[in-house]
Amino acid sequence: MTKRHHTGTGRFGDSPNVPATRGAPLPLVTQPMIAVDDPGATRVDNPLQRVDPTLAGAMFAKPTVAVATPRPSPAGPPPEIGLTQHTIPQDEPLDPRLALVSDPDGERAAAFRVLRHHLLELGRPQVVIVSSPQHGDGKTTTALNLALALAECGRAKVLLAETHVRRPQLSQAFRLVPPWCFAEQLAAHRHQPMLPWSLVEIPQLWLHVAAISPKIEKTQLLDAPAFGIAMERLRTAGYEHIVIDAPPVLGSADVNLMADAADAVVLAVRSRRSTTRDLRKAIDQIGASKVVGTVLVQ
Repeated sequence: MTKRHHTGTGRFGDSPNVPATRGAPLPLVTQPMIAVDDPGATRVDNPLQRVDPTLAGAMFAKPTVAVATPRPSPAGPPPEIGLTQHTIPQDEPLDPRLALVSDPDGERAAAFRVLRHHLLELGRPQVVIVSSPQHGDGKTTTALNLALALAECGRAKVLLAETHVRRPQLSQAFRLVPPWCFAEQLAAHRHQPMLPWSLVEIPQLWLHVAAISPKIEKTQLLDAPAFGIAMERLRTAGYEHIVIDAPPVLGSADVNLMADAADAVVLAVRSRRSTTRDLRKAIDQIGASKVVGTVLVQ
C-alpha cells in the first residue's frame, strides 16, 4: 500500500604490488580504504583495514589525501517535492545488498558506518557520486548502504538517486515502482526547472529515493546538462546528502559529465576481480581531485 503527499592487468589481491594475502586491501588514492563484504563472498578477519599511504603514493604517484570543497548554496526558492510513501514488503526476503537493513549489527553494516564517518570528515560533501571502474564492482551495494548509513535514525535528510539508465537497480532493491522515472524527470526539468519533483519516501529507512523505471528504453543516454540542472535545484530542497548510484566510469563519459555537478566521487572496487589498471584508468578519467575515497567490496 502506498500513499502520496506533498512537501515544500593483475587482479586485486593478486598484483605483485599488493601483498597476496587473503582480503588484502587495495591501495587507496585518498582516504584509508574501507573494505566491505558482499553477500556470498568470503569474509575476512578484519574488513576495516587501513592502507600504508606510501604504498598508495608509490602505485599512483599522487597525493594520498584529497578534500572535498564545499560549494556555496544555490540561490532561489526550494523546489516542490511530491512524495509517494513506500513500505518494503515483508512477505519476501530483503534484497541481500541492503546490509544496514538485513543485518544492522553485522560487520558489513559497521564497515559502511565507518565509510560514513570518513566521508563526513571530508567537509560533508552534499552531492556524492558512487561509481566503479567496471560493471559488477559493487557500486550499487556501496551507494545503497552509504545512503542508508548517512540517513540512519534520521541523522540527516538523504536522497538516493540513480543515473545508470542502462542498468537501473533501485526499484529492484527496494521493491518499488517509481511514480515518475527519474531519467524522465531529468529531461522534463531541463526545459522546466520549476516543475515539482516526484520522489519515493521510505519512512522506516529515513530515506528518499529517485529511481529509474526498469521499463525505460535501455538505449537512452544520460542527459548530463539536465543532471547538472537537477542537482542545482535539489541542493536547495533541504537534503544534507544526495547519493548518486552512477554508471561505471570506463566505457562511457557519463561520470565525467556528472562530476562537475558533484562535490565528491567514491569508487567501489571488487576484491580479486577489479584490476589496478582499471582503477588507475578510472581515476585518470575522472580526475584525482574529485575522487575522495575507495571502497573494497569483498
